[in-house]
Amino acid sequence: MPMKNKTKKGNLPRGLIEDESARSLTQNYLERASKNLDLMSIINQLRTNKEAQKSLKLPVDYSNDEWIIITAYYAMYSSALALISSIGYKSDVHTSTIWAINKFFVEKDLIGKEYLAMLNHAQNQINVDDIKALSKGKEDREIAQYNVTKATTHDIAETSMKNAFAFVNKARNMIKSLKK
Repeated sequence: MPMKNKTKKGNLPRGLIEDESARSLTQNYLERASKNLDLMSIINQLRTNKEAQKSLKLPVDYSNDEWIIITAYYAMYSSALALISSIGYKSDVHTSTIWAINKFFVEKDLIGKEYLAMLNHAQNQINVDDIKALSKGKEDREIAQYNVTKATTHDIAETSMKNAFAFVNKARNMIKSLKK
C-alpha cells in the first residue's frame, strides 16, 4: 500500500504519515526499545561497578549519566513509535511522534472511526503524565547530548531510567491490549 501523506488534509504535523504497512514494524520498535533499556542498564551498572571501571581503566571520577539519559529517551521514543505504528502511522520527526501519542492516545481525538474501538479499550493506559515524561526525556536527552556546558546530573539520569522502564512497559501492555 503506498504511503499517504495527510499533512494537508488531516492536519498531521510534518514527518507523520498514515501508512497501514507501519503495523508490521510495531514489534521491531518494541525490540529496539528493549535493547535500549538493556544498554541503559549496562551503562548504569558501569557507573556503579568499581571493578568494571578499574578493568576498563576509567578515571576515578568517571560519569556517564548523559548516556543513561540518551538511551532512556530512545527507549521511550522507540516504544512511542511502536504505539503509533500499531494504529497505522509512521513518524520520522520526534516532536511529531509526541504529538501523535498525545492526539491518538491521550486526547482520543480520532482520525477515523476504526480507531475508536481500539482506543476505547486502551483508555487511561496512556495519560498526560506519560506524555510529559516522554517530552521531558526528549528535553533531557537534548541537554545531555548537545549541551556540554550544562551539567547533567545523576538525579536526571535516575528519573530518566525510571521513566523509561515505566513508559516502555506501558506501551507494551497497551499494544498487547490493542491486538485482542
